[in-house]
Amino acid sequence: MTTFAFKFKSTGTTELAPLFMDFMAHHAHAQGLPYATSKEVFYLKAPLKKAENFATELSQRLPLAFSFSFTGIEVAKEALKWQEQEVACPPIDISHAKDFLDPTHKDFCAPKAHFKSLSYHNQELTTPAKVQEAMQKAVQALQVGELVVQTSRGVIALSPKPQNNSSVLFMDLASVLSVTRLEPKSAQVLCVYEKPTICTALKEVFVKEFGRLEIDALLPYDLGLALLAHFALEKGLSYLFLSKAPQSIPTFTYVCKAPSTPEQTYSVAQNGLMLAHKRTPAKDTLDFIQQEAPKSPHLLIYLNFERPSCFWVYQEGYKQLLSVEQETHPQALLAQLQSNAKGRKLYANYKQAFPNLCASLEQAPITPPSSNLLDFLAGLLQVLGFSQTHNTHAIFKLATSFLRNKGPRVDFKLTKEPLSLNPSPTLKSAVSYTLGGTDAPTMCFGILDSLAEFLGNVIYDAHTKFSCNQVYLCGEVFLQKVFLDLCLQYFPKECPALFPTNAMDYTC
Repeated sequence: MTTFAFKFKSTGTTELAPLFMDFMAHHAHAQGLPYATSKEVFYLKAPLKKAENFATELSQRLPLAFSFSFTGIEVAKEALKWQEQEVACPPIDISHAKDFLDPTHKDFCAPKAHFKSLSYHNQELTTPAKVQEAMQKAVQALQVGELVVQTSRGVIALSPKPQNNSSVLFMDLASVLSVTRLEPKSAQVLCVYEKPTICTALKEVFVKEFGRLEIDALLPYDLGLALLAHFALEKGLSYLFLSKAPQSIPTFTYVCKAPSTPEQTYSVAQNGLMLAHKRTPAKDTLDFIQQEAPKSPHLLIYLNFERPSCFWVYQEGYKQLLSVEQETHPQALLAQLQSNAKGRKLYANYKQAFPNLCASLEQAPITPPSSNLLDFLAGLLQVLGFSQTHNTHAIFKLATSFLRNKGPRVDFKLTKEPLSLNPSPTLKSAVSYTLGGTDAPTMCFGILDSLAEFLGNVIYDAHTKFSCNQVYLCGEVFLQKVFLDLCLQYFPKECPALFPTNAMDYTC
């Protein structure tokens, strides 16, 4: 017999590894096959045909998971301590859950195997008939109002109408794809065992109904919600608005036998990269960066909405590559714009076209210089008339509403000695486009598109001049999907991008 190694990869801290190992050990024992386990490898001693059958069974029964994912099978040579004892099977078999929700299966709505308790309006649901009747009543209640549910993640309120700060619970993946602008590859992430929440933009036709452009989307994260979703879809409800309701009294309650998973929100790039919306305690930016940054030479880019931006090179210690410190209030930016004859002529035309805007900009309050790149972008938006206040988030919201994939090219350039961002070319090109009638979403997308390309050039220069073979990217700004996708599009393959595994930013 041959020893086969079923290899997995852990991402972050996960409680799924022992569950998955026990699941495989149970099924190996059921087939009379010796097994051994390590942290990320399950070993099976078996003839080739039985190993193939075992792998097929796992593919049909073992859930896909983000934090503990299957990477491949290899023939192993190492000496192992084989085990043959029976192990209890964790209740994570996806084939059983499918049978429970399949109207053609004999176990449809049979609660005993899946729930420790299940009730609606304080009435225990112990038979398939009672479960079906209760779910039909629950969906009827949802069609006209709110339903409070005790789930594996606490008490929630479900409503057919948008609520303040509510996320959107979709009944199935097809509904996600029909309502949001998520790419199919990104949307698949919602289906993994952890059932994460994903920040995504809506299709334009749904923005008015939802009352916002971006939502937090998720699928049913336990079997109780999946049961409710099955009956909701039958009545034409493809999504519901989910709010936390810890003080409310639930009418639909249950305790699942399957282990619960904690709530976690992610931004997902077009290529499937997942970045968790997590923060970790740290004394300062350097302390945060050193928690997960590589020890080999690299370029570090840290972008936060409020803290100073960092462009550092690491070679046995960090040193600043370039500075972005400058005055970012409108008066200072207008002065930069008019630093030469061409700029003065451009501003004269701009002032003639937008007299009220320019009058208010010339009276805008003076603020201290900033080392945050986002403050420059916020000041730029004020100059362009796209934001009445200094708002570092505004450019991302406007760019997200842009429906195409190419915007105007805006100049981002550096000055030398010391190496720093030169604001004049950016101001001149952006003002020129705005004077020519370019609208806010198009302009904002173009600015971010051009910025991403500029950062790609900075990364490539650091790669060639300082032998930086990787770039470490962190900070909450990279969680903005519109910007993340652009960065991944432009950043050079010669210098692979690394992101934190545990937390993208920090709290003091």
